[in-house]
Amino acid sequence: MTKELITSCRSCPEIVVTRTFRIDRIVLVALLFIATYLVDYKLKIYHLTIQRQQQHIGISSSLHTNSSLIMNNHQQTNDNIINSSSKIHIFYNLFTKSAQDEGRVQSIIQEQFNLINPKYHNANVSITSIGYKLSSIPNNVSTITQHYNEGGEDLTLHTLWKYCKANNHRNVKVVYLHSKGSYHPNESNHRLRNFVTQGALSKECANLPDTCNVCSSRMSPLPHPHTSGNMWLARCDYISKLIDPLAAKEGKLPPKIHEDNPCKGRGRYLGEHWVHSHPSVKPCDLYPGKEFTWAHLRVPQGILQKELMKSPRFKFNEYVLPGMCMDKYPETLSSEDFVKLRKQNYELLYNITDLDESWWGWEFLQRSISNR
Repeated sequence: MTKELITSCRSCPEIVVTRTFRIDRIVLVALLFIATYLVDYKLKIYHLTIQRQQQHIGISSSLHTNSSLIMNNHQQTNDNIINSSSKIHIFYNLFTKSAQDEGRVQSIIQEQFNLINPKYHNANVSITSIGYKLSSIPNNVSTITQHYNEGGEDLTLHTLWKYCKANNHRNVKVVYLHSKGSYHPNESNHRLRNFVTQGALSKECANLPDTCNVCSSRMSPLPHPHTSGNMWLARCDYISKLIDPLAAKEGKLPPKIHEDNPCKGRGRYLGEHWVHSHPSVKPCDLYPGKEFTWAHLRVPQGILQKELMKSPRFKFNEYVLPGMCMDKYPETLSSEDFVKLRKQNYELLYNITDLDESWWGWEFLQRSISNR
């Protein structure tokens, strides 16, 4: 029995060694896998820590460069969102004299709001109501956001200005409209209202090129830079540079700017001059015809012809209208006094006295004296 046991166990060490070797090999592989995983995990943690530290303290490295690229791409994405999804906000100054005018004023609103293009514009218009408060707004989307018993366009322009201050971006645009003719119902106001509303709400202005920051049916440099009828589209980064439209009423401007002067764009005429009042304005307009430049003379009827160009598009003398400002303020229609008058207003409004080479007026004057 003992002999048989000894004989049978001669192979036992070989069996034990073989099994032990296999088990050890399995354990060794498992340990190597775990070690590799732990090393790789620690390396990832290490690189992530370094990356965060470098981003925090601003060290330049390949990791930080990659992070910057991601940040830049994210910023570009945000810019694209602003470009593609933000619709243009419209600010509307509504004046109604009395309850007897309600039907007529509502027809004016309907006429203008019918030109709103939902592809470009936010249909929920911000309406500032002055005078009699209408019982309803025709398009059933917009509502009166603020109401005053009395006041002027500066109230609505102030609201627009505050919006742009809070959304100071070149791709954020605003449109300013008002119920022109609601106070003085006549044919000339009706024509001018239709003419400037079509431009302010046009797809051409909505797709404003980089060379422009204000767009309207017609911009005139005389007798001061303005759009007759005062309806336009503008970029918010430009609007943010302008004075608060309520600054004059609040006594924050020099006394000279308070003098009512339609030929110099001061006093109650400052509202019409306001959007073109800063030297950094880059105006564009749409109407190619020369028969209408400013005031209420020869305003085109019907559908607006549109050809967007940098303005002023004509030469100086083509903006001079006989009888308009010529008697009392002839200097406002003089090319020799043009720069001096512009500097006067820039200094009164913005304390700016120097005009660099990018100022729109230099090109306008140069083109006006050339033979082309």
